[in-house]
Amino acid sequence: MALISALASDVELLVLDEPTSGLDPLMELVFQQCIREASSQGRTVLLSSHILAEVETLCSKVTIIRQGHAVQTGTLAELRHLSRTAVTVISDGDATSVGSLPGVHDVHRDGERVLFTVDEAALSSAMAHLLPLGVRSFTSTPPTLEELFVHHYGNGVRTAAGVEQP
Repeated sequence: MALISALASDVELLVLDEPTSGLDPLMELVFQQCIREASSQGRTVLLSSHILAEVETLCSKVTIIRQGHAVQTGTLAELRHLSRTAVTVISDGDATSVGSLPGVHDVHRDGERVLFTVDEAALSSAMAHLLPLGVRSFTSTPPTLEELFVHHYGNGVRTAAGVEQP
């Protein structure tokens, strides 16, 4: 009821703390549409949530707070510059040679796949290095909000991409 009341009110600022807690997946979709509508009407929505996929979907700006202090603020694209992109490649040649390039990190082979992380500025040179090796598959995954969050909170925590964050 509180969520319906907040969304129905004619206010410029909505402050929502864990708003989808207890909602089923269909109602979460309805909630997301309501937030998009509120935003398109020029209303500001301050969303506090531990459901990072929801934050990633809905928020135009993100602030990561640690111990009561904002440690990072910006758009998701801006925050992604602070972390590396995970790459998986399958090629006819030895793709582990990409590890000799500056900005390429954590190169390892997993069967026929070669996995590594790369700084955003070095992604083009890594791709150029790999193309002559007969690339059969290339997947580039920018860091998720979860990985950015773990970067600030984690101490030796391994992310979903398998990269250990300091």
